[in-house]
This record gives sequence, structure tokens and C-alpha cells, in this order.
Amino acid sequence: MPEAPLPIFQIQDFNTRLQQERYFYLKPFSQHLQEHDFIQKPHKHDFYILLFITRGTGTHTIDFETYPVKPNTVFFLTPGQVHNWQLTPDTEGYILFFNPAYYLLDFPHHKLQNFPFFQNLLHKPFLILSDADLLKLESIIKSMEQELRQQQAYTNAIIRNYLDILLLQLTRLYQTEKQEKQLPAGMHSQLEQLENLIDAHYKEHLPVSYYAQQLNVSAKQLNEICKRAIGQTTTELIQNRIILEAQRLLAYADLTVTQVAAELGYFDATYFFRFFKKKVGQTPEQFKNSQLYLS
Repeated sequence: MPEAPLPIFQIQDFNTRLQQERYFYLKPFSQHLQEHDFIQKPHKHDFYILLFITRGTGTHTIDFETYPVKPNTVFFLTPGQVHNWQLTPDTEGYILFFNPAYYLLDFPHHKLQNFPFFQNLLHKPFLILSDADLLKLESIIKSMEQELRQQQAYTNAIIRNYLDILLLQLTRLYQTEKQEKQLPAGMHSQLEQLENLIDAHYKEHLPVSYYAQQLNVSAKQLNEICKRAIGQTTTELIQNRIILEAQRLLAYADLTVTQVAAELGYFDATYFFRFFKKKVGQTPEQFKNSQLYLS
């Protein structure tokens, strides 16, 4: 099967000075764009990203959903998401990314998926900040910048603590701004586990009962959890994950529709064709051709 040309960037690709498998990167966004012009086209990363916009406008597309870019906006991306942006030349801000192992070195009992903005099933990947809140967050970012420049004793430990504070402050603001219904802590954990399970097994087309068994609940209970939290059934969540991967492959990989179907576990291409059209409203070929005009 042909190799997918969609680039998957690692932090090493951005010339970080840190060694081993624990990485952190922080730069003014305009400088980042100037130094790394290869990131203008759609691509994915294997790390977490925080993008703070302080000036400029445009659009930011994340997994085929397009969001407006404007001042006082922060975007959140998780490993594996495909994104690209169209921005005005005056766009400014900060971009920060980190390898999970870098953060977890000092916080081994934390889970990055517990931060609401990293929960793709439940939440939108952006937050609008007030001027005062942006200033507060900028002070943390500037302290991190200073530590990076000075490279003194305990720099990485201090940066990790600043990063934890930044994520916690963002969580407080996110929960306040979104004003979403509070779910029991156990339900959040179940949804997090479900998301991980679906990511690992969606190509296998396993029944809902498999996921329910892994979570020690009945299929009916799991459906009720998904409907209460997300407004979708478990089956719909699995199908949506398949469709997302199909869109990624159709848009960015040099594969035929039949090859995409096989990659996703559909060896009857006709069935995949009907399934995709029902969910997306276009045939796979129509969707693939529509993306050519956007790349």
C-alpha cells in the first residue's frame, strides 16, 4: 500500500535543544512561522500543542472543522490531529508544545486527557480569553521563556511546574467560559477510556458489547453514558472515528477509495462507499476531489 504523504512532525523537527525523549518547545508564533514554513500545509504532530493568538485573524482547521482565528483565542491540539491554518501576515502570539513524557516526568499520576480541552469527544479545541486572563497567562509564558533562555539548574523542573500551572489556569477558564454541564468524575473516566479503546480498535469493527465489557458496564449503560455526555450513541462514536480516519486518508494519502476501505477494515468497498456517503453526504470520490481545491 502506498505510503501516506501527510507529514507527522515530532518535536525534534523543530530543533529543540533538549535531549532524550522528553521535549518542550516555546516560541513567539510569528518567529515560529518564519523559521518553519513547512508547516503551512495540513500536517499532524505526535505531541500536545497550545496556540495563543494575541493579534491577527484567519482560520484554523482541525480535523476538517474550521474555526475562526482572532485575538485572545487559544487553541488546543492532541497528538494525531490533522490541522492547518490560513492567517493574516500580522498574526502574533505564542506556540507551545510538549511531549507527554516531558510533562509526566514530574507529574506521573496526572492524566493529560483529564484536562477538558484535550478531551476530543466532549469539548471544542479552543477558548476565548478576556484581556485580563490573557495577561495572566502571558506572565506564565514569559517566565517559561526566561527559563529557556537562561538554562540554569533545575530549568526543566521549573518549566514543567509552570506548564502544570498554565494547564490548570486554562482548565479553570475553560470550565467557566464553556459553562457546560458537570458530569460525574467516574463518567469522565469512562469516556476517556472509551475514547482510547475506540482509537485502538475502530478498524476491527467490534460490537458495542466489547467496549462495554472493557468498561465493566452493560451495552445499554454505555449507550446511556454516551447519550447523556455527548448526545450520541456508542455506535455513532465508533462510526464517527472511522469516518474521521477515512477523511484523513482520502484527503491526504495517495490511496484509492478501495485501498482506504481496506485500510479501515472494509473489504467490501461498495459497503464502505454507501456508509461514507450516508455519514458525510458525499461519496468518497466527491469528498477526495473537494479536498484537492483546499490543499
